[in-house]
Amino acid sequence: MLNERFKIAIKNSDLSTQKVAESIGLKVNTLRKALLRDSLNDGYLILIEQNCGISRKWLKDGTEPMFVQSKEDIIKQTIENNTLEALEKFDKEKIVAYLLLKESEFIKIPSFISLVEKIKVSQRITEIVNKK
Repeated sequence: MLNERFKIAIKNSDLSTQKVAESIGLKVNTLRKALLRDSLNDGYLILIEQNCGISRKWLKDGTEPMFVQSKEDIIKQTIENNTLEALEKFDKEKIVAYLLLKESEFIKIPSFISLVEKIKVSQRITEIVNKK
């Protein structure tokens, strides 16, 4: 059953068995064998959910939905809806860490680009004022 649901999820996404295996630190053949035996442990199912968005509940017992929204997608959606309010809720160190890890994706968000520009202008003004 686990193997059948896994195949359905792969067909309904842009994922491959190879991508999933790599994302959870397994070789493709090891993942395939575990799926065939229905012996993929909860730790790997959690990693699949976190890294690939395939619901572990759906893989285990078929409970809908098949896919879950990733934390990254939730953060992006929150920031796109209201950048300043969202950023105030996050620890600034976490924002910096996220930027360093996912800069190429994060900087594509128009509202974030606008915020960064506003911060740069504010910093320039502060520098000019402090020099006098």
